[in-house]
Amino acid sequence: MSFGEFRDSNLRAMFEAVSVKNLQLQQAIRSGNDQLVRVLDREIDPLISALISYRAVDLDDIYLQMRLLTKFLREDADDRSCVLRHASMLSLLVERYFGPKRMHETPMPQISEHHQRHDGDDEQLNEAILNNLPERVAVVTCDYRYLFANTAMAGMLGKRQIELIGRSVFDLGLASGNEEGLRHALDSAFAGRSGSFVTRMSVSMEVCSVPGRFSPLRAADGSISGAILTLGEPETVFGGVAA
Repeated sequence: MSFGEFRDSNLRAMFEAVSVKNLQLQQAIRSGNDQLVRVLDREIDPLISALISYRAVDLDDIYLQMRLLTKFLREDADDRSCVLRHASMLSLLVERYFGPKRMHETPMPQISEHHQRHDGDDEQLNEAILNNLPERVAVVTCDYRYLFANTAMAGMLGKRQIELIGRSVFDLGLASGNEEGLRHALDSAFAGRSGSFVTRMSVSMEVCSVPGRFSPLRAADGSISGAILTLGEPETVFGGVAA
């Protein structure tokens, strides 16, 4: 990712400052200089916060903000506290730009005339969220694993967002006997169809009926790389009937 990729000059300057400081930090880590690592850690945090707090208006710049955090997630994969902090910031960006309230508060991000895709599936995720993010949303890979879940979805499943990444959708929250129904919905999305379904889940120690919707997640070349799964409000089931 180069400095020139940002169309906003303010964002470009902030990204350059973060990148230079992060390079120094990685070098200090490799050299084993713990004192310098602590100093650079303190210096880079406010720079990252300023960059993430900046509200971009171009879709390219929004994507690059998010891509920077995924880069940090990879670099700091062995440090749980860093992973959680970066994941929280990434969630903040998703909610800011693509959450339901955003539609009423800020203009739509601008898609530049010469906007180009470079990295396939990951880069399509922003638009998928933009078009499909309701109260609870997850992006599911073709092998039925969570790639992304928003705060509300993670809360319903009783997990942190970062803990859901890579987990099977059949391992968490589903009431017994509902695996095939969810699998059928996801398979339909993988086949290019959109639709609705109802499943049963264990929510706060109660079995609930949960309405859901599914739609395909398409990569840059038009191929299907996963599914968007959205869930509505749970209704407690009494005697086999939803309340």
